[in-house]
Amino acid sequence: MALYSFGTNVRLHCAADFKSVFDGALFKVHQPHFLFLAKPSEQPKSRLGLVVAKKKVRRAHERNRIKRLARESFRLHQQQLALIDIVVMPKLGIETVSNADLTQQLQLAWRKLNRLVHKHQNTISPSIEK
Repeated sequence: MALYSFGTNVRLHCAADFKSVFDGALFKVHQPHFLFLAKPSEQPKSRLGLVVAKKKVRRAHERNRIKRLARESFRLHQQQLALIDIVVMPKLGIETVSNADLTQQLQLAWRKLNRLVHKHQNTISPSIEK
């Protein structure tokens, strides 16, 4: 049985980690209420960072709910993801959406992101073999 945890080794911690993803984002996934930015990771595991600004989500309990849902979704999908650093940012109007809808959007975003990463890896690997 796989261990699904969300320890400190799978989190983006410092500003430099976030900056490297913002500056070097190779992959972008848009959902109606989320934006995912990602880049290949130099770490042994995929890492997640969350940016939930007060400007986008006014109430603290709503910001906490969104972060909790995103962390839980990442925790369940991290085994299927390639080695990438990801920053998840909510869009305006997210606080009115139900937990079930947000969870469904997150699942679609993980699949789309994984597909983009594998497509990128497949375009790079044939050129290396030549």
